[in-house]
Amino acid sequence: MTDKAWKVLGFAITCGCAVWIGTADVQAAKSEPSLKTGSPVAGISVYMDQYQESMKREGSKETAGLTQEKMRYGTFNLIFQNLGVSVAEDSLNIRKEPKNDAEIVGKLKNHAGSTVLSEENGWYKIKSGQVTGYVYGKYLATGQEARAIAYYDMRLLLRVNTETLRVRSKPNTDSEVLGRVHEGETYPFISHCEGWAKILYKGQTAYAYVPENATVAYTIPEAEKSSDLRSQVVNYAVGFVGNPYQWGGTNPNTGADCSGFIQYVMEHAAGVHLDRTSRQQAEEGETIPASSMEPGDLLFYASGRQIDHVAMYIGKGKIVHAANRRSGIKISSWNYRKPVTIRRVIP
Repeated sequence: MTDKAWKVLGFAITCGCAVWIGTADVQAAKSEPSLKTGSPVAGISVYMDQYQESMKREGSKETAGLTQEKMRYGTFNLIFQNLGVSVAEDSLNIRKEPKNDAEIVGKLKNHAGSTVLSEENGWYKIKSGQVTGYVYGKYLATGQEARAIAYYDMRLLLRVNTETLRVRSKPNTDSEVLGRVHEGETYPFISHCEGWAKILYKGQTAYAYVPENATVAYTIPEAEKSSDLRSQVVNYAVGFVGNPYQWGGTNPNTGADCSGFIQYVMEHAAGVHLDRTSRQQAEEGETIPASSMEPGDLLFYASGRQIDHVAMYIGKGKIVHAANRRSGIKISSWNYRKPVTIRRVIP
């Protein structure tokens, strides 16, 4: 079937489902919804399987020597085990606990997808991308309704299957690193050649080397992490102020150098895995100007031409860093030295 035919089929299915679009303000809801998973749309699984097989056949002609095991293809059936789709007008809050005043850990934009793990007192526990938490059931379509929405809205996306994956300006390992993408994130897929996927990344074309690291699928986007993550990272980092500096150290509880401190904080507070040295870290993430700095961004300093120090911006013109043996981990002004580059590694 052609893409047009698939979309027509999806439209016909959608028209047969009562898709109610609610408000994203879950705290305003007063009545408990009737929660049920429902059953798949009749025949849709067969169609999706056929579509997946056609994707494999098309892919085998274009992969330029890649094996099918390395370049995976599929549909949202392969990504979401028990599909739930946001039907909030804007976005649906994902909370840490099943209650209205719980911490927000992420958001599902309208018609973004998730795997439903369980149901509890009007709340669904879901997993979507890197986020696991609870959403109010009134604003999550499941079963037949969810599958119809997903089928009609699906797009060809690259879904990352590994913890982190570098995105580059050109399809080779010598080109500039534009940023990192993370497990469960999805990006519009354009084409691929010899293991490199061409994608749309933050408004520009970019390349990621994907064998065994990603799936190309007709699917829908997943959850976005909460922007509160930056505050959590900063609060975690400043908690080590006063602890000792140790050359080669990677644990700020007992002693760390500048890059060891940043590596530890990012991994434990944000789930972002960075390389070990400041010079390596200065190639990760995306470059930003000083005027765009946000808490959690990284500043790199140099002696001569070589980068030799990294610090984290914490807001209000301040940084936290493992300075030296005399000062230990401390807070300073961001421009106590002129930074060579400023990088953003938190999405």
